[in-house]
Amino acid sequence: MKKLPKVYKNNIKNIHNNKKIFDSLNEVSNISKNIVNEIDKIDIKDKIKKLIKDKNYIFNTKVTLVFKDKEEVCNIAGVVNNNIITMDNQIIKIKDLIDIKY
Repeated sequence: MKKLPKVYKNNIKNIHNNKKIFDSLNEVSNISKNIVNEIDKIDIKDKIKKLIKDKNYIFNTKVTLVFKDKEEVCNIAGVVNNNIITMDNQIIKIKDLIDIKY
């Protein structure tokens, strides 16, 4: 058997790698909460699009808007950007909604 050349080996001094700790359990739970929130927002936007594109959609459609702390029955006049405009001239942000029932 041939003799192989020696491999360079650097001397390792005291290393303090424990100063920063990564807790994957907390990190994953925060990420999953954000993903769930995004999925909920997409569902609401899809529901609004489906409502407006429906053949039976009437300009003054009565719906129930569900927020975190309350439910509100109103008539939708239209949707502009990320806002719902009601017949009472209220502007409601879609991101504040949890659900929409029609």
